[in-house]
Amino acid sequence: MAYVVMVDTPGVTAELYDTISDKQGLAGQLPAGCLAHIAGLGPEGWRVVAVWESLEQAQQFMQDSVRPIQAELGIAPPAKPPVTWELYKLVT
Repeated sequence: MAYVVMVDTPGVTAELYDTISDKQGLAGQLPAGCLAHIAGLGPEGWRVVAVWESLEQAQQFMQDSVRPIQAELGIAPPAKPPVTWELYKLVT
């Protein structure tokens, strides 16, 4: 069952987002288990909306890749937990 994960991180800019992506070594590629990824400035900070094959894969990626890099760059974790919901349909 696929899930949508949406997270807002206040204080993140496009430049910081690109730095995080570069440190992850993804170079425009999706990490394993991620089916779609959208990012941009939202109403409460930098917003990422991603579709994952499972919530476990999303949580593992955030724990093992995103959070350590954010900590290294001095970026505080999001104030709110990610919003998640079961995916009904994805059209690309």
